[in-house]
Amino acid sequence: MELKKVKGFSLVELIIVVGLLGILILAISSAMLMSIISSNRIRTTTKVKQAGNYAIGQLQTMIRNAKSITSCNSSTYTLTLVNPGGGSTVVDTEIVGSNTFIASNSGTYLTPTDVSVSNFILNCQPDDINPVLVKISFDLTDTLSASQARENPTLHFETSVSIRNE
Repeated sequence: MELKKVKGFSLVELIIVVGLLGILILAISSAMLMSIISSNRIRTTTKVKQAGNYAIGQLQTMIRNAKSITSCNSSTYTLTLVNPGGGSTVVDTEIVGSNTFIASNSGTYLTPTDVSVSNFILNCQPDDINPVLVKISFDLTDTLSASQARENPTLHFETSVSIRNE
């Protein structure tokens, strides 16, 4: 009796191939998902860092170019500067809805609307009456991705600025 050779794949071979393909697809999709999450985290961190650097830069410019500091209240964290033109600018925080912003009385926020400020501290040295050096620190958090805590970084910013025009 002659055995006929049947062309094709056995059921066991097909099950092994389908299983290996399933594992391969799972690994690829997991890697792609992690790449998307990491990309979002990097984008959000970059946005918060740029916002904080902008606010620090603006504060440094205002303080360095001020004619004088007329008021520095370390307990309420407000700073009143006399501008080169003779006007005054008050720097403090302003709460709008659930967000806190660094604001000046010129009507502009120094931080964008999609980040929130926390732990804003102004420390004037040698004292609040005759400040020569202003230490500023604050934390910024992205508010748009608040539902995903791991993609929502809080970055700390800190600087010391001395008044130049005394």
